[in-house]
Amino acid sequence: MRTSPRRRRQLTIAALASITATLVSGTAYAVPDTPVNFPAASVGAQHHQKPRVIVTQDGEVDDMDSFIRFLYYSNEFDVAGIVLTSSKYHWAGNGDTVSPYRWTGTQWVNEYLDLYAEIYPNLRKHANGYPPPARLRSLYKVGNIENVSDMSKPTEGSDLVRQAILDNKPGPLYVQAWGGLNTVARALKSIQEQYEGTKKWPAIQRKISNKVVLYNILEQDATLKDYIKPNWPDVKIIDNQSQFWSFAYSWKKAVPEPSQYTLRGPYMESNFLNGHGPLLQQYRTYRDGNPTDGDDENNRWRPDQNLGYDVHDFISEGDSPAFMHLLDFNGLRSSEDPTYGGWGGRFKPNASGWIDTSDANPYTGNPADLNYPQTRWVEDIQNDFAARADWGQATSYSAANHNPKASVSPGTSLTAKPGTKVTLRGSAHDPDGDRVSYKWWQYADADTYDGEVALNRTDQPNVSFTVPVDAAPGSTIHVILEVKDSGTPALKHYQRVVVTVSR
Repeated sequence: MRTSPRRRRQLTIAALASITATLVSGTAYAVPDTPVNFPAASVGAQHHQKPRVIVTQDGEVDDMDSFIRFLYYSNEFDVAGIVLTSSKYHWAGNGDTVSPYRWTGTQWVNEYLDLYAEIYPNLRKHANGYPPPARLRSLYKVGNIENVSDMSKPTEGSDLVRQAILDNKPGPLYVQAWGGLNTVARALKSIQEQYEGTKKWPAIQRKISNKVVLYNILEQDATLKDYIKPNWPDVKIIDNQSQFWSFAYSWKKAVPEPSQYTLRGPYMESNFLNGHGPLLQQYRTYRDGNPTDGDDENNRWRPDQNLGYDVHDFISEGDSPAFMHLLDFNGLRSSEDPTYGGWGGRFKPNASGWIDTSDANPYTGNPADLNYPQTRWVEDIQNDFAARADWGQATSYSAANHNPKASVSPGTSLTAKPGTKVTLRGSAHDPDGDRVSYKWWQYADADTYDGEVALNRTDQPNVSFTVPVDAAPGSTIHVILEVKDSGTPALKHYQRVVVTVSR
């Protein structure tokens, strides 16, 4: 049995300093950027450790499915908390003046963690770093759940968030709002109540503003607008207001037809629902006959509810982009800069951080499709999850497929002058001995250079192109190497090369 390969993140950010391209025999080649030391808490920090995350969720059926996927990818994160919260769609009530609404309870998280414990020994045979079930159980806390936007008092969940925000571990701390932000808001309010007016307050404000990054899905309560932004205006927010829908209940309208097979019943059955262990037996799909306790209004489980989806079609994981944004094992480097784009979508800067943006959709011809930054990756995302579903059942490393590993020389952060010929040399290794294929492409939507470059021999290990003469200094060109293995399911690894134009 082969030992599991050690996955290493190389989350680097290139210096924006101008470096002159070197000439060799009359031909210029791009040289790697000089690395710079960013503040440890900045979003673009040089991560040599796993992204540190807190997941907050409201118990919607899509949160449940997202949480199952999260557990299969939990080895990729430093999990600092799992917190149940409320939203405008779900709250628990207080047994007195507030009645529950679509409340699914607090025990399902523990039940899922128990099922994770059953597959944990197998998962560890395929990758390092899966957190022990006992540790995840210790990190699960119930937050502010009594009502929508409730932040009236501290809770175990808000205390966990508060402690993580205040601790001395380096940032960033990515706090994900799969539901409302009210428990996070309560944590921040407790800090404000403790320190405002003291000598420590300015330093506390700076620390938190530099450390905390919120990933917000939709606007699921009023606390972001009414409390967080007015009182913590410098806390950075990655705001997903539209892209998540394409990986949610209305995916059939958004996902390109060639990728939809990975979301339809036959694929879901063979890769997740049948014969893939106890945790995935809890995975919910359209018309599957499995109601969600407490959520009587969500009738998508009913076999007689024909909403245009077949039995066992993918139902929703609208919250998964919050953690898929940080999955850097795939080589897309999306956590370095939200504008880069990756499995969690792509974003553009706004006043409070970033908000989701659009990509040109080649299938529809829409030059500004708000779904395509997410949907362009759906087939790869689903195949990758299918492999991890196999990991949970495969008792030996050789019994499942694993990602190939790509690399690029002279590096993935380069500078080059306009008119310079850039040559990139790719290579790949597959841990299972599978054949690999190569594909190079320009991610033009992520570029700050407004134009296309002509890549030659895009199906070969090496590729070259000439930096356009009209490319302004400081502008960037993103070139993706996509390596695909011949295993089942077919898996990919990428290398994103960012070329910064120099003078």
